Amino acid sequence: MNTPVDLNDNNAPELLDNRSQNEREVLALIRQHGALPKATISKMTGLSAQSATVIIKKLEADDLVKRLSPLKGAKGQPKIPFALNERGAFSVGLKIGRRSYDMTLIDFVGNVVASLHERVDFPSIESLLSFSQRAFNVVASSLDQCLTTRIRGIGVAMPFEIWHWAEEAGAPIEVLKQWQQCDIASQLNALLALPVFVRNDAAAACSAELSFGNAHQWRNFLYIFVGTFVGGGLVLNGSLLEGKSGRAGAIGSLSLFNGKEVQQLIKQSSLYLLEQQLNASGENGGLLYEHPSHWQCSPYEITTWISNASQGLAYASHCAMSLLDLDGIIIDGAMPNDVRQALVDTTQNALSRLDMRGLSPVTITAGNVGAKAQSIGSANLPLLANYA
Repeated sequence: MNTPVDLNDNNAPELLDNRSQNEREVLALIRQHGALPKATISKMTGLSAQSATVIIKKLEADDLVKRLSPLKGAKGQPKIPFALNERGAFSVGLKIGRRSYDMTLIDFVGNVVASLHERVDFPSIESLLSFSQRAFNVVASSLDQCLTTRIRGIGVAMPFEIWHWAEEAGAPIEVLKQWQQCDIASQLNALLALPVFVRNDAAAACSAELSFGNAHQWRNFLYIFVGTFVGGGLVLNGSLLEGKSGRAGAIGSLSLFNGKEVQQLIKQSSLYLLEQQLNASGENGGLLYEHPSHWQCSPYEITTWISNASQGLAYASHCAMSLLDLDGIIIDGAMPNDVRQALVDTTQNALSRLDMRGLSPVTITAGNVGAKAQSIGSANLPLLANYA
């Protein structure tokens, strides 16, 4: 169960907005560049001026794009740029984490309209469905009634095979095993009466960086999201690579030798390890997930965790460069910006100490979406399905 939905598959859930390939291409270009006049759209797509005009008129009539003020200063008639209409479509994202649930409503350009967060000790199907119903009522109520018809679906970001690693997650194995037989997409569709799209949580975060971050400067990169468990996504030729089962870039399962034993990266570079450190020192490690943008805990414990985690992330980066010769590595996570930057810098230093002979130099940089990347990425899934 928990298999991903291929957003290009004709068997995916019925979409609420059926757009032509040319319309999708125009919308994608406008999203990438912010705003474009019709003449530029025609040139970049290869469409005739007449075809570009027809498409823009249709998108404008459907409230998906809006015209901006004419550009002045150029010769000839002023050009009118067109931008995405943020109120043209909305989408809901549901992040199922090992320590929390999040539901997020975003508009067409990725702005967060409303969100709701709930801390849990471990994820159960019963608590998730209860949260989903309550949270959807809350976030949908933030829209005018006429705009709720523009909600294009529910995107779900969750760890695949969530029933594994019960000991590391501190969860009852019998509760997690219930997920093994659960078709969460069907249950949410029945509950909320909207199309449901499921993707691995780290891959969803990667799609958020690809759509709303600054990742467009690179066409080939490994994306690492450090959450309760570390995970990743892989972008090749400007597109998210999912693989045959949606697990491409699943670096959490990468095996490495820590000096004592061979173990997965999950046990080297995940936040649950810092949580355990804090609990062992008498602090409340659970607060890491309550306030991901502002931690009030021992700087010593954070520094120690960064030092250990960076060794694993450097090894994963080295492996990725050896196989794929990427433009770079992006690290994001559910943590404050200064902690994330320290993790990036320490990982870059750790990588520089590895033997890089025969490999291209690599830049490691921080993601731009931040702690909510999984939530925003999940909300982005229906928009990708409808308009990408």
